[in-house]
Amino acid sequence: MQEIFIGRQAIYDRQLQVYAYELLYREGHTSSAPRMDGDQATSRLMLNAFAEIGLERIAGPRRVFLNMTRSLLLDLPEIPFDKDRLVLEILEDIPVDQALIDHVAALGKAGYTLALDDFQFEDRWLPLLPHIHILKVEVPSLDWERVATQIARVHQHGMLLLAEKVETEEEYQRLRALNFDLFQGYHFSRPQVLSGGRLRANQLVTLQLLAELNDPEVTPERLELLIAQDSGLVFKILRYLNSATMGMPRKVESIRQAIVYLGMERLRGWASLIALSRVEDKPEELFTIALVRAHLCATLTASAEPAARDTGFTVGLLSVIDLLMDQPMETLLASISLSPPIERSLLSHQGTAGAALECALVFEAQQPPPARFPGLSHAQIQELFLQASEDAFRVRENLLGG
Repeated sequence: MQEIFIGRQAIYDRQLQVYAYELLYREGHTSSAPRMDGDQATSRLMLNAFAEIGLERIAGPRRVFLNMTRSLLLDLPEIPFDKDRLVLEILEDIPVDQALIDHVAALGKAGYTLALDDFQFEDRWLPLLPHIHILKVEVPSLDWERVATQIARVHQHGMLLLAEKVETEEEYQRLRALNFDLFQGYHFSRPQVLSGGRLRANQLVTLQLLAELNDPEVTPERLELLIAQDSGLVFKILRYLNSATMGMPRKVESIRQAIVYLGMERLRGWASLIALSRVEDKPEELFTIALVRAHLCATLTASAEPAARDTGFTVGLLSVIDLLMDQPMETLLASISLSPPIERSLLSHQGTAGAALECALVFEAQQPPPARFPGLSHAQIQELFLQASEDAFRVRENLLGG
């Protein structure tokens, strides 16, 4: 498979649900912008995303934002995908003239959703605004006083305001208070660790459940009792196990049957997954990240140590608990009785599963995976990453309904 590199960053709505992903073409293994010119980069991205990889594997059911240069807007190539899935993003350095205005108007009439990148509330954009659906504003260059006076006007014209490069919780809360609609930035994939902070009630319940589910001394009887005490957990486990995705040989009607069919390790992995999905006030994308890591770590671990697939799954899944709980990983693991190999994998990336997690993390960040899996090339690992992403979207849809 040809090496293809696509950057992906989530865009969230006010409920921290994923509204869309912005796709960016990347050269090589870096997350920095490509050196090639904009037209070439965007054309290559379109080809890669729609033809070679498939949009479902990159974005699941979500929309995608694509950066558009002037020449691409004036001569948009045939895109073999539903227009409802696309947001065409007009770059800020494009000169506005009648030809551009006419083409943007035509694209809007044709059913495309259009966004203006790095909008500065300048008069030169006024002729385009009747055809624009989303205005993107960069937080670092934001004139807070000016934007506060413009938001009502923007909403009156039916446009959405998207804040990009959101870096802190303070910025996010201030933008929410100003009634911004959409948010994008590294803030949403970082743990918000508060010194001396306490776990919220729902976080504490989830952590206690994770601790018991993953106790290396837990017996099948104790696992069954533990899960059976939570009717919502039982319902979701049985619903998912009986879905077409799992392909069980017969209907699973009890947790005891689930233990028989899946085994202890797989069942507590799925139970942990569902428990994590119920943490409130966190972006749903963290759940997707956990799923991608879990599937990728399971596959990578199994490639070197087949019997340890479930360990890899658990390590990938639990690698996001610091993000979900807003506490350092070391603090959280001190309150969970994990097996020593899993703990070492999470804290210092030791062992086969730890190497798999390190590979997943650097690949996720668009960096070269460490050469710790003999027999797997970068292209093969990338294919496994795409498969893990596809699996993650499918599982999320089954468990969360989207």
